[in-house]
Amino acid sequence: MKKIYVPLIITVLLAGSAVFGNTPSTFKAEEPILITSAGQSADILMVKVLAKKANLNFIFDKTAAPETVDEAKSIFLVCGGSTKGLGAAKIDKEQEFERVKALIERAQKKNVTLIVMHVGGKSRRGKLSDYFNQLAADNADHMIVVKAGDQDGFFSEIAKKRKVGIDLPEKIINITELLQAIYGK
Repeated sequence: MKKIYVPLIITVLLAGSAVFGNTPSTFKAEEPILITSAGQSADILMVKVLAKKANLNFIFDKTAAPETVDEAKSIFLVCGGSTKGLGAAKIDKEQEFERVKALIERAQKKNVTLIVMHVGGKSRRGKLSDYFNQLAADNADHMIVVKAGDQDGFFSEIAKKRKVGIDLPEKIINITELLQAIYGK
């Protein structure tokens, strides 16, 4: 009987870890990519560097308008709020929320893949950041979240509830390999 149950348990555990765990999933997406912000944190600049290192074809626009979605096959929505970033963009949090919401709606209408990225760790959590993190995660097709940003299970619980994949790399630098796998590089 052990021979029957052990392989079954291993299969279930492996399937669960591929979708919800720490191992990279088999999620695939297409280029070109629109890299934009949800909350105007400086983390978007790190994602731009990672995309360059992964040799991806992307459009970079921190305050992308919904029609910019038409130029992309996938979106990196880099979430995390910053009062300084919002000020520099000359928008308040409600204007940013509405912009991101409209961008998500356009992406869904055009069947553009939405990959939510949270790379700021614990420092990009809290009331302002989670205002944008929630909107982004609730609409993601896939998530890449640096493990330190999910210590409380915020993102992984949303992923589990919505049945979308989530990658939880230990360090930001590990994201380059994930991006190369997702985009077949």
